[in-house]
Amino acid sequence: MTDKRARRINDAKAYKQGVDVFRADPSVVLSPPQKTKTAPRKRVAPRTSPKRLRGNSRVFCRARPIFEHESERGEWECVSPLDQGLAVHEGIEKPRVGKGLVKVLRHHTYPSITRIDSDDEVYEQLRYLVEKTKSGSMATLFMYGMTGSGKTYSTSIFQSKAPFELCDAGLLPITTIGYELVGSRCFDLLNEEKNEVFLRVGEDGATHVCGVNKHQASAPEEIVALLQRAAANRETAATGTNATSSRSHAVYQLKAANGGSLTMIDLAGNEGNIETAYHSKEQMTEAAEINSSLMTLRKCLQARALGQSHVPFRESALTRVLRDALITPDAETALLACVSPACSHLERTQATLKAAIQLMGETKPPAVVEQDIHVKGIRLGGPKTWDAEALRSWVAQQDFAGPVVLQAGLTGAAAMKLTVPRLAPMCGGNQDIAKELFAALRSATKEAAEKDKELRRDLKNGPKVVSSHDFSKQAPSKPVVAKK
Repeated sequence: MTDKRARRINDAKAYKQGVDVFRADPSVVLSPPQKTKTAPRKRVAPRTSPKRLRGNSRVFCRARPIFEHESERGEWECVSPLDQGLAVHEGIEKPRVGKGLVKVLRHHTYPSITRIDSDDEVYEQLRYLVEKTKSGSMATLFMYGMTGSGKTYSTSIFQSKAPFELCDAGLLPITTIGYELVGSRCFDLLNEEKNEVFLRVGEDGATHVCGVNKHQASAPEEIVALLQRAAANRETAATGTNATSSRSHAVYQLKAANGGSLTMIDLAGNEGNIETAYHSKEQMTEAAEINSSLMTLRKCLQARALGQSHVPFRESALTRVLRDALITPDAETALLACVSPACSHLERTQATLKAAIQLMGETKPPAVVEQDIHVKGIRLGGPKTWDAEALRSWVAQQDFAGPVVLQAGLTGAAAMKLTVPRLAPMCGGNQDIAKELFAALRSATKEAAEKDKELRRDLKNGPKVVSSHDFSKQAPSKPVVAKK
């Protein structure tokens, strides 16, 4: 018996074939290729602008590339970019009348999600938050998704560019703070000792981080260095999905001299049963606290998107600290949902995207199209499959001792039934040439049979995964992107 994730990998060839069929369908408009100097970009329908919601909130999504260790264990990419949004492919088996269990691909499409495809687009799509800060307002960016989906990587890209734009605007000095929330505890990330700091409710009713170090800087390089130092001090631990999984919510804040603020929150990764299968008791407690705080954050962002009067920010330390960003009407909020394309992570990818569309105020589930997978069998080769033209072409390529003139319309299957004496008239009555033809036909049959065996061996030599829980034992510390 195997679990559903393992079956997806064991049947990878069939599902990959189905995904290729989906992507080749003319009715499916895939994302156009990147513009290059040598190959001009084709004219396509423009991508829709990010959907603006009540409460000035926007939701984006980025799928990281598949990693080499995932590809080596047989994972296939279950996420496809569309011209608007993306599609997620779910490989399952379903009973069909007269056919038994049939492999099925369920294509879930998310056309309303604003997709981010590249490192450059991370900043290009999200730089409006910097513009909001430059205008003296409050802007907040959340990085959300499962552990190992690229949240911290995308955060570092944004942090490497935002300080330069703020400083170029002359909003100096920029005050930088960084802290992390581990459960209900809070630690200063810009303190050499990483001291614990405390959350206190002020007279204004807001929860403040008391005792955190505030660094004033006027050079963008200095601010970037501070943010990098804070990120390096963050609490991490090895999990089966990510060897350096973030076990805390990291909050980085830049306050400009004009009163504007830019807050970047690199959230801890949400985890399911497969990711926590080999956790220690302490890690299980951490995972429960992380998932609970993320659930509260989702409730708050959804309430904000729907324009509800009550935002339940008091239910976790993270949302209490971020109260102003969640309830201030003109505050700008963005969430970047990071997902993994690996087929064994499909459930976490689906959960992330489901949360994303709910944060956009959508209540309807994504559209789903089912496609039965008809696996192409191995077509036998050899003389028995040849028509008259193929047999004639083959004979012309052979080096017989004399000419061979085939009967009109003679197929390979018919020729295989003829004995040497019956082949002789087509060889000018020469028995020796007839014997050569007879032997050559048998030799071609044997060669075709060997090729068939080789193809069958290749088909059976695919991944054989018994349980996907084995994936949760360890992960590489520095995963490498798989080569296409």
